[in-house]
Amino acid sequence: MARITKIEGLEELKAGLKGRMDLGPVEDLVKKHGAQLSSRTQENMSAAYIHGYSTGRTRRSVKPIFSDAGMTVSVGPTTNYFPYLEYGTRFMNAMPTLKPAFDVQSVMFINELKGLMQ
Repeated sequence: MARITKIEGLEELKAGLKGRMDLGPVEDLVKKHGAQLSSRTQENMSAAYIHGYSTGRTRRSVKPIFSDAGMTVSVGPTTNYFPYLEYGTRFMNAMPTLKPAFDVQSVMFINELKGLMQ
């Protein structure tokens, strides 16, 4: 029985396979669903924050932030009082806007991502 002690060309094979990976469609999906999550969250905020003291500052602060060469997106408001609006306090009821948007958008994103693999 022959024993293989060294495999030649492994680095070239890895480089060739990596060069053939096309992550463009995945990056496009991340951009698309990041933007949709941002829009959906803002729509939820417009519907939920209807009190007279609402200025729209939290809604306007929601923007998608892309990182990792477009493979990661972060969406969320930047106002320091947003957690009180989302989760409530002992003096005010919660008005969730980000989590419901995420729950819907994440299912859509996963389904489209699975479609790319087929």
